[in-house]
Amino acid sequence: MKKSIIALGIVGLATLMSCSPVKKALVNNTERPVYEIAVRQVKDGKKADFEAARTAFIEKLVVQKGVSNDREFSSFYSLPTPDKLETFIGMTQYDSYKTPKKVQSKMGVVSKFIKFKKTMDLKAYVFAQPIEGGDFNLATLAKKQGQILEIAVRRVKEGKDGEFQKMRKAFVEKLSKEDGVIQSWEFKVVGGNDTERLTVGMTVYENQEKFQKIGQATQTWAESAFFGTFEPVALQYAFSIK
Repeated sequence: MKKSIIALGIVGLATLMSCSPVKKALVNNTERPVYEIAVRQVKDGKKADFEAARTAFIEKLVVQKGVSNDREFSSFYSLPTPDKLETFIGMTQYDSYKTPKKVQSKMGVVSKFIKFKKTMDLKAYVFAQPIEGGDFNLATLAKKQGQILEIAVRRVKEGKDGEFQKMRKAFVEKLSKEDGVIQSWEFKVVGGNDTERLTVGMTVYENQEKFQKIGQATQTWAESAFFGTFEPVALQYAFSIK
């Protein structure tokens, strides 16, 4: 009886993990990879458990067929308010939009995820594909010493999609001309948790000093009215730790 309950619990978690798979109808290009982006907040007092469980889970995840380029970033700053708990961003590349569902159906992956899930809460969890910004290489993203990654998971305000897109492009165009900005990308969300009207943007900065200078300058830009077209879900500034 006890074994049956445990088995049912594992099956339930497997269903939970795959309850929001990548949606083919949203995929921009079925021949291109999709990227999992998980913004995770460590539960209070669980840092050591989090790190151990994360290592065990990732080691199991990356050996699955179609999985590659798993990266981890540590967030040092967030908007509009600082995070009260330590926050990390995990990103994983999947060869196909079909891969995540296959991987999440593996009991070996699920069993490692069970322990990991107990140590953290998800601030944001999406699958996405780049649609603007040129070539995107997760393996080298913000990998050089000192580089800063900005990741913005945003929920466009209802009825503001057209305004959001127009103002976003104007903002990114101005931002890209600033000294210290290496590259920016925009992603289409194609799956995950609570994804209605979600979008993702990323920018890599040369270093923290230039990032801070640019951040101060944006406060005076007319183009920064763009921030009024969405609600922030996870606006994180981070550096690579893996």
